[in-house]
Amino acid sequence: MATLYFMNREFKGLCLALDEDIEYGKIDLLSPDSWYWLHYDFFNCRDRICSDTSSAVRTHLYNLAAYLYRSFESIAQTHIGEQGLLEIIAEICQIAQASEDFPLSLWIYGDETSKTFLQKWLAPLPSKEQIEHLFTLPHHQRTEREDRLPYRFDGEQPALERYRNELAAYNKRKKLAIKTKQRQGAKAEPTAPPAAGSPDAPPSSVS
Repeated sequence: MATLYFMNREFKGLCLALDEDIEYGKIDLLSPDSWYWLHYDFFNCRDRICSDTSSAVRTHLYNLAAYLYRSFESIAQTHIGEQGLLEIIAEICQIAQASEDFPLSLWIYGDETSKTFLQKWLAPLPSKEQIEHLFTLPHHQRTEREDRLPYRFDGEQPALERYRNELAAYNKRKKLAIKTKQRQGAKAEPTAPPAAGSPDAPPSSVS
């Protein structure tokens, strides 16, 4: 069974099922830049090593999770279903959180051979502190300012806030829907007939 290997973590790869929906416009992301990154970088990892800065990974994954919460009710009506959608969002957030362990992220989707291939790429990487130092060098910062393609835009904090706002809005809608359903259920609940002999009981027929 194929698995999404992300650094030293393993995931089912449920979120990869969204690739076609994003490609054909069935999912319109809140950030157009994230569409390009997800389709051509993140999801394009079948038997292929993909990599990016971990902050970029979190930027686009949180943008994706935010959209899924914003459009939760409509997407849940598709083949994905409500439970499937919740599992996909949970996996997306788990991957984003896993990226916090290292400033650079590598991943691949495949079998045990793919896992071994990824580990060979991970082994020679310098330490976390060394990579963080490399990111502060002038040439890297200049590249970020001048040469970085728009779809690789790195805005982790706004994306995280957008995700949290959409999660809060989803929870609010969910609570409101539950209360509405409870009220409707109380109105529709049949009233028990009055006990025999009570003042409200109808008179008995005399034959």
